Amino acid sequence: MKRDNINYLAVGSFVLLMGAVLLYGLYRITGHSGKGTLYVTHFANVAGIKTGSVVTFEGYEVGNVALIEPVAHENRTRYRISLNINKPVRIVADSRALIATPGLLSAPLVEIKEGESRELLAAGGEIRGISGSNLMESMAALASQLGEITETGLKPLLTQISKRVDTLGSSMEKNLPPAMEDMRSTLARINNTAKRVESLFSDENLKRMQGTMGNADEASASALKLSRELHAVTQEVSGLVKDSRGIVNSTGKELESSLRRADAVLYQLESTGRHLNEFSRQVRENPSALINSRPPVDTAGDQK
Repeated sequence: MKRDNINYLAVGSFVLLMGAVLLYGLYRITGHSGKGTLYVTHFANVAGIKTGSVVTFEGYEVGNVALIEPVAHENRTRYRISLNINKPVRIVADSRALIATPGLLSAPLVEIKEGESRELLAAGGEIRGISGSNLMESMAALASQLGEITETGLKPLLTQISKRVDTLGSSMEKNLPPAMEDMRSTLARINNTAKRVESLFSDENLKRMQGTMGNADEASASALKLSRELHAVTQEVSGLVKDSRGIVNSTGKELESSLRRADAVLYQLESTGRHLNEFSRQVRENPSALINSRPPVDTAGDQK
């Protein structure tokens, strides 16, 4: 019986010890790890921040949130946060504090950004609070925007695409068979044309084409020879034309003198014709004039 009491006492002591260790661990986890230097900052929104939240300095954990108090500032509610800094860090006067979320599954924390001033901030001083990007709020805003885009843009677009696809499907169902038939007939014609082209370029036709090309070469040579001969004939004809021009010029002068002589003869013939007409008129009027006519006077002797 005494031995059982000792066992119970040992088990109870072990349980109490483990409970104390657990409480100490929870105390350490929640950030209540001891008193340090207190600083204050103000935020308009402390979503996700609570007493015991982690405080970091350029990403390095330096303390925890000691107290959150709502205060009135210019007819608006702001939150005064006491920061318990228990690590030796240099917090200068122009440092800034913001609420940040390191990761998607991480809890929000207060991040202190180091300034450029050389003056250290005194204990209990105020670190200027700035609004930082809240990952959860950004994701919520993004989800809201995506939902709005889906409602106003994607759904009408998908509706239009569905209508167009239906229209295109019915049009293809209606027009595709005739188009396929036309394609088949076209392919058949192409095959027939290919066969004709193949027969056109058969070995026998190629030989004929080669012979024709040879004849064409010979004809070309003959044409070149004929062209040269025609050029020579052209030169000879040019010379003959020059000679004929000289002949025509000399002959023209002789023709001109002959024409003058012919004009004189024609004038005499015309005069003779007039005399004969006059004589025939007189004979018709007085036939006896042939009997009673005087012999012509010989004027030859007088001229002598």
